[in-house]
Amino acid sequence: MSSILRRVALMALIMSTTVAVSMAAPYEAPKAVSTPSLDTSVLQGYSGDVNSVGVSFTINTDGSVSSVQLLNTTGNDGVDAAVLETVLKWKFTPATDSNGNPVASSKTEYIDFRN
Repeated sequence: MSSILRRVALMALIMSTTVAVSMAAPYEAPKAVSTPSLDTSVLQGYSGDVNSVGVSFTINTDGSVSSVQLLNTTGNDGVDAAVLETVLKWKFTPATDSNGNPVASSKTEYIDFRN
């Protein structure tokens, strides 16, 4: 009998975890509205080996971007600053929960600037 109770308890734990995760996740992912490109004039004189940078950021409930962080650096402070400034200008339709309410979300993008 204890074997059956353990199985039932384990299934209840799995089901409650699944429900909690699905309730916490956005119902609809954010969608890009405006993502201006990096001003290529910033790259004039940049001769580094890094061809792209990763950025992580928060998409707020109003679709604006905040908390932008570089995941790697170009080694050039001017280029790194320009990347951060550019991403801060991006706009999104925010993620929504299962009731259609806007929720903040996180996103990671990789910006290739050597094309």
